[in-house]
Amino acid sequence: MSFPQGKKILTVDATITDVDEEQIFTITESESRNSVVYSFPVRQAKVEVIVNKTERILLTEKTPGIYVLPRSFKVIVGNTYQLFFEKSDGTKYQSGEEVMTSVAEIDRVYDEFRMEGQNTEVGYDPASYVYLDTTDPANEKNNYVWTWRLWEKQIICKSCVGGRYFTSPPPLGQCVSEEKYKDVPYFDYACDGKCWDIFYNTTINVFSDIYSNGKTIKDRLIAKIPYYSSEGALLEIKQQSVTPSAYRYLKLLADQGQNTGSLVDTPPTAVIGNIRNLADSGEEVAGFFRVSGVRTFKYWLDRASARETKAIPTGIIGHQIYYEPNSLPPDPPRPPMAPCVPGKYRTNVRPQGWIE
Repeated sequence: MSFPQGKKILTVDATITDVDEEQIFTITESESRNSVVYSFPVRQAKVEVIVNKTERILLTEKTPGIYVLPRSFKVIVGNTYQLFFEKSDGTKYQSGEEVMTSVAEIDRVYDEFRMEGQNTEVGYDPASYVYLDTTDPANEKNNYVWTWRLWEKQIICKSCVGGRYFTSPPPLGQCVSEEKYKDVPYFDYACDGKCWDIFYNTTINVFSDIYSNGKTIKDRLIAKIPYYSSEGALLEIKQQSVTPSAYRYLKLLADQGQNTGSLVDTPPTAVIGNIRNLADSGEEVAGFFRVSGVRTFKYWLDRASARETKAIPTGIIGHQIYYEPNSLPPDPPRPPMAPCVPGKYRTNVRPQGWIE
């Protein structure tokens, strides 16, 4: 289904897991204008999870369009769960029932370095291929999805094009364009403390045990990690169980080649999931409400085999580092250092499992 100009589509990102962390749902409305897709948060909705068709758990709106379950909420294997929400205009939506299932442990993770590992527009870049083994339970129908998150040490926290970085106004500073530097490609500025960049999977990796029930799933390719640095990096892999309906939905997204970075489809093609408008079955709602068991494995990617090949790291910032030259008197001492601003893609907190 295409995403026509001017049409609005409701998109829901709602997954419950057995991981002891804040459970977050996102509800947005997307609209395509002049081939650009804009997303707006759905605010002040009444959002609930229905457990076993009886108990109703109310979510709280944390920020616009972001709803969270109570921290005391826990999922139980075998229970059924449904999503219900009512927009501020009274429109009501409900998902199909999803059953909480268990998931096997990850038995082993290993990596293989390849000089021609990543296909790029100008050729191939070196990369580490990361694989895992897991034992599929016998006499059960199991469906899997794998995701990952990577932490890489970062030493550059700001780059400025055609100008320099200034630490005022506080607190974060800014790049200021200057005529005498208009032909300078960029200046890079070192982090003022420890910093890590965070990367996430950008493809959907799903698997059904229809042909391997009760056997070991061996050598499953989980990630292709670019050779950003000759130093080690920390990889967190999550192995999740999904219901047959969630598997079919995710498989459809994967088959369409949509590299969204999440499990919710984004335009230009909106894949319709298991959520329906209770008064208008013709309304198309993108996204899928699902419940998943999760097993997490943290793997230290030491890159020893990469260093033996004398391969050249690609770098994290996408270009060779070029620092602003040190100033000479009577100018004030320069260059300044830049803060490591925490967010989804960067942190100044040492990741648990990081090895110096």
